[in-house]
Order: sequence, then C-alpha cells, then structure tokens
Amino acid sequence: MIVFKEKTYSEFEAMRTLYTELGRAGLLRGGMYDIINTSQLIPILKGNNVVIEKFVISTSMFGKDKYRMYLKIGAKAKLPDEVRLPGRTNVERLGRISFNFKNNVGGGGNQQGGGKKNKNNNGQRSFGEVGGRYDYSADIQLEVQNLLGEAIKYDKKARELILEFDSVQDAIRALNILPFGIRYKTYLLET
Repeated sequence: MIVFKEKTYSEFEAMRTLYTELGRAGLLRGGMYDIINTSQLIPILKGNNVVIEKFVISTSMFGKDKYRMYLKIGAKAKLPDEVRLPGRTNVERLGRISFNFKNNVGGGGNQQGGGKKNKNNNGQRSFGEVGGRYDYSADIQLEVQNLLGEAIKYDKKARELILEFDSVQDAIRALNILPFGIRYKTYLLET
C-alpha cells in the first residue's frame, strides 16, 4: 500500500493489461518493446534504455482508477531537470442555456389599446407592433488542457520515474515521447 499526500492508494497488478495492449498494437517481440527478466536488468540499465518495472492500477476512495507506471532509466539516457508530459486541449460542454422573452404589451384583441391579432406562417401568434417574442440559446463550453500523464515522482539521482495516467492507451502514447533523448529503447520487466 502507498501513502501519498495523505491519501491511501491500493495497487493492483496491471502489467498483463499493458502487455496485452502493446501486443494488440504489434509493438512487442521484435517491435518497439522487448521483455526482459531480472537477470538482464543490470546490463540493460547500463545503456540508453528505459525499463518499465511495474504497471499498476491505483484506486482511491473518492475517484476513478488511475494507472501508474514505474520506470527505471538507463545510465546513458539523457535526464531532464523535471518531467512534464505534453497535453491536449479539449472542449468540454458544461451545459446549455436558453432564454425566452415574450412581450405581450397590449394583450388581446378585445381590450382597448390592444394590438391586432395576426397569425404568421409558422402558426405562432404575435400581437400587433407592440408585442413580440425573442428566443436565445447557447452552449456553455470550457476549453480544458488535459495532460497525457502526470509525473508523481521523479528522482534524477536514483534514475527513477513514476507516471500516472487516466488510461492504458495514454500510458502507451507516453512511451513514445518520454523526455530521455531520441534513441532510447524501452523494455518491460517480466515479474
């Protein structure tokens, strides 16, 4: 169990889910990612490589599941001062607002000073020149920037990184744009 920022998270193994998704995309075994065992870990970490040590589902009491990826960074991989993954901008619809304004000054046909009743083409009644109707509606939208993932822990000295994602697909997208240089290779640690 992990205690972080006074919240308690329990973790459930999700490496099989990541493995399956990478396999579906054709990225395993001769593709972009290889699988190693613990005896291969030290030689791999001497090079320009990144190793996914574990991939888990983290749950909190009030919130949806998050996916955490624990990475070890090889000795020859370039290390930035801080890790921030790019985001994408989405427009979220918050709701719809509409107003109807109706002006019945002058009222009906039998009252004094009232306007003359006319029937227009769409069947609605309007009252002379002093009455009218105005309809207004609009969507309420908010432009939101969602990060691909969030760096929960980055230890440059220990060469460790923990990333958190909303989905497995976001985690896979992030593997291609990690800030460790251009030609690093990514491995999955078989546990």
